[in-house]
Amino acid sequence: MSHQPYPKRHHLLLLVAVLLSAVPVLFGLVRAINTGEDFRYLWLAAAAMVGSLAVMGPWHRAPGPARVSPGRAVGAVAAGAGCAAATAVFLGATLGPGVAIVAGAFGLCTGTSAILGTVARRRRTP
Repeated sequence: MSHQPYPKRHHLLLLVAVLLSAVPVLFGLVRAINTGEDFRYLWLAAAAMVGSLAVMGPWHRAPGPARVSPGRAVGAVAAGAGCAAATAVFLGATLGPGVAIVAGAFGLCTGTSAILGTVARRRRTP
């Protein structure tokens, strides 16, 4: 019998993680293509990824079961949203509901992606 080093669930978690992290980038690309000059959402997507990875990054190699504490999960989403919002303000947006909605959505996508990536890495069999 051959031993499968990465179970199907591992691959599924990684696929969902990649797709979730791609949503803000695709949103930014659509915006850039439609306007021809507005690349701000791409900057927000990058900032959200950096913020979420700062909390859940691949350098955090905690051994053990495939679990993430609720505090760390919320931290990943909040860091992604916070970095996206800060970047929007830095790029000249007025802080308000629009920034909050976009930053929150980007943070939710990148934070959830980082959480699923962490769970997938821990779920691997040696």
